Amino acid sequence: MVGLVILAAAVSLVSCRQDAAPDAASSGGTAPPSPVWVVDQRDPGANVPPTGRSLFDHLFTKESNGRRAYEVPFPFTALLEAIDRELQPASGHSPLKRLLIPLNRSLQRVAAKPDFFTYPRAVVAVDTESREQPHGPGLLLKDRLFLGYQEKAGIIEVISYNESAGRFEFQVVTDYRPGGTPIVRYANRAICTVCHQNHSPIFSRPLWDETNANPAIALALRVQRRDFYGFPVQQGVDVANAFDDATDRANEFAAHQLLWQEGCEQPEAPQRSAACRADILRFLLQYRLSGARGIDVLASRYRERLHPFFIARWREKWPHGLLIPDPDVKNRNPLPFIDYVGGTATLRTVALDGREQPAIRSIFEPSLPRGPAAMWTAEAGSDVLDRVIAGLAQFLTDADIRRLDEHLARGGGQRAGETRYGASCRYTIRKRSATPERMLVHCDPPERLEPAFAGGFAMDAVLYRSADDSIAGTVTRLSFPDGDETSELDVVAGAVRVQHGEIDGRLTVAQTVTGLHARRKDGNAVTALTFRIHRAAPGDTPERTGAATASVVLDFEKAHLAIDAVMAESLLGTTDALARRPFRRASVLAALFGQLGMPPMECCYIEESSMPPLLTDGDADEHNGIDNAGTSADLRLFQRYCGACHHEHEPFPPNFLHGSPGRVREQIDHCAQRILFRLEMWGLPPAERPEAPMPPVVGLVRLDVTPEQWPGHSDLAKLKAYAARSAHPDRRMPKTAWLSQDYDNLQDCLARPASSGPDQ
Repeated sequence: MVGLVILAAAVSLVSCRQDAAPDAASSGGTAPPSPVWVVDQRDPGANVPPTGRSLFDHLFTKESNGRRAYEVPFPFTALLEAIDRELQPASGHSPLKRLLIPLNRSLQRVAAKPDFFTYPRAVVAVDTESREQPHGPGLLLKDRLFLGYQEKAGIIEVISYNESAGRFEFQVVTDYRPGGTPIVRYANRAICTVCHQNHSPIFSRPLWDETNANPAIALALRVQRRDFYGFPVQQGVDVANAFDDATDRANEFAAHQLLWQEGCEQPEAPQRSAACRADILRFLLQYRLSGARGIDVLASRYRERLHPFFIARWREKWPHGLLIPDPDVKNRNPLPFIDYVGGTATLRTVALDGREQPAIRSIFEPSLPRGPAAMWTAEAGSDVLDRVIAGLAQFLTDADIRRLDEHLARGGGQRAGETRYGASCRYTIRKRSATPERMLVHCDPPERLEPAFAGGFAMDAVLYRSADDSIAGTVTRLSFPDGDETSELDVVAGAVRVQHGEIDGRLTVAQTVTGLHARRKDGNAVTALTFRIHRAAPGDTPERTGAATASVVLDFEKAHLAIDAVMAESLLGTTDALARRPFRRASVLAALFGQLGMPPMECCYIEESSMPPLLTDGDADEHNGIDNAGTSADLRLFQRYCGACHHEHEPFPPNFLHGSPGRVREQIDHCAQRILFRLEMWGLPPAERPEAPMPPVVGLVRLDVTPEQWPGHSDLAKLKAYAARSAHPDRRMPKTAWLSQDYDNLQDCLARPASSGPDQ
């Protein structure tokens, strides 16, 4: 199948231990303590989901006779339209982020050769909120669905999230062509994670020169006069940047899920563990309800309970820090490496630094190990807990938060009461005729606070009064005495009354960006701003004084009670919302909304038992005799070091180990030139390698072989000897001449070369 360097400018994460402490085996002593990778670089995970299904499965299965079957729309434009219908519209154009990458670094990189610009790789990312559907809020697709389509190969590579398992799934749709029957399979993760070492989508660093954000690439595409699936051919870097941002956010999902499950876990104290997750849920809901302005770190629950417990667990489990994988590969401009004539592109070498270099030099290979993007620690001043809360907050949709906001505002504060804050204000009024038209408002806490007020507040606003005494405008700053400050509030309702020269008014405000009720960081709603403007001083100056009141209803108290009830149910085992499992939107909201008395969500996920059977690449394999115990030692050696990636049914990467022993020998002989070239790279210093070495570092470490050990390993010598006999059996080509050749112009490594005789 494919490892989906879906974002053609593919990257990888960190390989196994690099940039961390040296391995004890290679250093000859005891390894010093080192940070821990968020994802296990040695273990790609099971190919099929351990539980749940991918978002792609939920999107593209349809019910028939009580069972569901895959129904993948064709052509690709129809598939994209189906995804569009799930998303918030974007001003008349597709909200999907779409890019074309003719000369990419995916496993399908040569599928269109030489017509790279006629059949570019089309990559798609969802970075948009879901549209609220008639049956409910819809699937959460933002940063969770990525596609890579290669028309010439008839393949779609898919990375999509599995909420139940808390991981991204790698899938491939094959036979995706006119007259074909698309088949959806789960991919071989051992292949995928060679490049996607973060177990997530990957992309290039700026300026994304492989994509059609590069004007020269766009020009070469435009002369093809093709529709390219409706993708804009001329793109700005803003689209590529948004694509990159989506992969960066997706890259941190594994960290957030790990810290939700393990950062709160204290096996001997299940109640403390559940309370920790319950508190994280409280603060992430407050964070989203208040417009993501910040975490309520001054709350006693945060300072005295959640933060000390979480940091103590962190220091026990990850005392030297957590390494966050890097989802970015080096930016690469492929145009200097091609001859483009008559609409076709021929790869060629270019002299760089005094040496001939191939089109994809080793430094650009997505399979190379990468250092961490960051290291998270719990040292003093670290905001790691806040990052976890803010990160998990993105596992809920805007529609989810809107439903909660409206429910709390309708009756959430029935038992809780109200808190009022006071201010002294100056009003500058611009009149038109005898009616005030515009009021500039500036308020500060009063010098003397009335007993009815819990404290003072500050405010700046611009208000507009209409002839019917209704009020509109904007509150540009609303600040409370504990430092909680918000801006960008719209006046959504308001009115004034003039009596005896004084002006009384009442405003209802909402968040400008989200449309939610104006809320403090603790989640409680600012229900009203009232004001009184004193009568004008003699001379009718535009400056007047007055007062204002901010009323805050403690409606989030109802959410606190509901979360406490969910925690109690979790300890009883009647819900797993706060259990040591991934953060699952469906489970968490079902429990929370149930305790709040809200209608259940009907949208989210379908019972796994009704889903189509799970298929993997191996499900279509013929018997492979290379696995037999009687197979020769040399073939078993190739199987050990190359089988994880080259034993597949699909031809990318070259599946020269697929088939009977006779077929395999024939295919190794056919691929020997390229195999030997890649093996010989281990004999060169990294800076001098024109191609990335094979087997890749990740594959070696999974076999407990270090990159330091491998160049002198007897197995490498045996692999090279076998490949050399097939690559140049007459031995007339010296090694130096062999390595000076252009790798891209060596004999292609075909999946199934024509056989000269029957399998043996």
